[in-house]
Amino acid sequence: MSKMKLSIIVPAYNEEKRISTTLETLVGRFSESCEILVVSESVDDTDDLVTNFSKTAPLVRLITSDRRLGKGGAFKKGFEHSRGEVVLLLDSDLPVFLSDIENILSSIGETDVAVASREIEGTRILVYPPLARVFAGKVYAKLVNVLFNLNVKDPQCGCKAFKRGVLEKVLPLVESNSFEFDTELLLRSKKMGYKIKEIPVNWSYRPDSKLNLFEDTINMGRDVLKLWLKARVAMQKNWKE
Repeated sequence: MSKMKLSIIVPAYNEEKRISTTLETLVGRFSESCEILVVSESVDDTDDLVTNFSKTAPLVRLITSDRRLGKGGAFKKGFEHSRGEVVLLLDSDLPVFLSDIENILSSIGETDVAVASREIEGTRILVYPPLARVFAGKVYAKLVNVLFNLNVKDPQCGCKAFKRGVLEKVLPLVESNSFEFDTELLLRSKKMGYKIKEIPVNWSYRPDSKLNLFEDTINMGRDVLKLWLKARVAMQKNWKE
């Protein structure tokens, strides 16, 4: 397959309410040397909507799975089918402005990985999430940075860009497929020496988010601790060798 400038990978699980709007917005701005890969594991009308949309917008492609992949699994599957020199992981609710996406993409070159951030100077939160969700997010980010010294204030924001070469090296090592996927991907990127830069964005909370606050916060905390334990085991193994 010939390469192109940009691949936008959009994991989608039952996104019939907003996938068409997201695609219309993206196609209106990113049409030249770009592909948009929607990786769907949906049981609603998402697949039909994307298929119909792609008939008039050939840069849009649907990739399906008959089993649950999780966000990470969907991104991995999308990357296998992608051709872009730069690869963008983007949540289906399009949480940031198009101008923010362009800023993130333009940072690739001076950095290897560019991460949208809701926690650094210059960021504007246009629609705030419930306070419990804000608290859970901050605790999670703090835990990640204390355990791993990641130095990324917002590892979970749903817009990240990568040089293709970074993903070719890092992605095969990432074991996580659920919400903690972002954290492991950034952690392994840093461990391999790649430069990570956070970019301020304009961000809005989407009330119909698929995140189950209580259950998923517990699961993410559990999986981060598992990552930490694996890192400790690997470190001890290296010492013995």
